[in-house]
Amino acid sequence: MTHNDHNNDPLSQRVFQRIAGEHLVPRPRWEFRIKNYFFWTLGACAVVLGALAFSATLFEITNVDWRLSVATHPSFFSFFLAAAPFLWVFALAFFIAVGYVNIRQTNHGYRYSLAIIALGAVLMSLTLGSGLYVAGLGGVIEESIGDHPPFYRPILLEERSWWLAPERGLLVGDVMNVAPDITSFVLRDFSGRFWEVEGSDLHNPDLAAVARGGVVRVVGVPAQEGASASTTMSFHACFVFPWEAERPRNKPLPLPLAAIASSSERSATTTSSEECRNIRPYRQLRSIDDAGF
Repeated sequence: MTHNDHNNDPLSQRVFQRIAGEHLVPRPRWEFRIKNYFFWTLGACAVVLGALAFSATLFEITNVDWRLSVATHPSFFSFFLAAAPFLWVFALAFFIAVGYVNIRQTNHGYRYSLAIIALGAVLMSLTLGSGLYVAGLGGVIEESIGDHPPFYRPILLEERSWWLAPERGLLVGDVMNVAPDITSFVLRDFSGRFWEVEGSDLHNPDLAAVARGGVVRVVGVPAQEGASASTTMSFHACFVFPWEAERPRNKPLPLPLAAIASSSERSATTTSSEECRNIRPYRQLRSIDDAGF
């Protein structure tokens, strides 16, 4: 098309008139490159943040013992509502959506369908998040965020509050001292109060948990009312579970507690006292205990 043809073309004339009227000038190529890199960077950051959210999600799921929900909550549904990491699931979905929007703004992002970009962002977030969880960052994120978000409490603090309820027969704390025959032990709960725990109804798995020491959960009979907060409280234990569910079962017991725990005749067939048989839910907890927590 010649110059005269351009002059006679109404479309060309309108284009040139608009360029002249709006004073449009060509943009340098580097501006488009910076814009492209900017949106790719935002997309990548969103995926990384989604990975951090997923690592925190894994931390919550794996550090709450779902089997013992029968002791802390009236139903599994209520336990699920209390323990499910809704905050991190929403954060993961949000950052994946942000990543998708920004990747679509890049130079060639418009060529890919929603399914491809969304699936790619999800897979990258889940893969990277799993690696961050294995590296131990899931717990760091959970503890760092603390109580800062409204209506949110770290799951470990929430779980401690579930178990620090002696009036409901639930106790958690550090084993401070164990009797020579493991018939009783002293426990300091997370609030700093000391408890004299009587363990005549404990079976071999419970005795092993006490002998190994550390932080344990105790299910039993509520302490007597009216005791002074400054004195050592009494508690009748029916079950003792380690706080960390992944604690190695083959971890050697300290002597001479090892010999006592291994030679004890208080097995799963031992008849428990009426105090323990009346707790809720005895049969489910007994099956968990017998399975070797």
